[in-house]
Amino acid sequence: MKWFLGVVMFLHGLIHLLGAVDELGLAKIEGFSGNTLFLIPQNIHPVFGAFWFIAVVAFLMAAFGLVADRQWWRAVTIGAVILSQILILIWWPDAKWGTIVNVLIIIGGTVNGRVISSRGASSSRTK
Repeated sequence: MKWFLGVVMFLHGLIHLLGAVDELGLAKIEGFSGNTLFLIPQNIHPVFGAFWFIAVVAFLMAAFGLVADRQWWRAVTIGAVILSQILILIWWPDAKWGTIVNVLIIIGGTVNGRVISSRGASSSRTK
């Protein structure tokens, strides 16, 4: 479960690169309408591109933290999902399906967090 969730977070993070590249104006992503739920001034798009890129980095860090058994992975995951979902809501017409992945990450993180915690608790009792 840990590796599966790590791969899902890694791939979800990479998908956020599409938003970063598009909003930073580095490339036009074919198939993206660019429609948002509210009007965003053109000069603000690079700021949102930076937020998309921060989401990329956060998901990659979370995936690494999970598979490397770092204690901070849950906090980074929650931050990544919150940022991701805010961006998804703004770009709902193009990004709405990311909500499903975010929900799966939270569910998987909750289940996996309990498994890791229970293993840690049992191993600390035996020491």
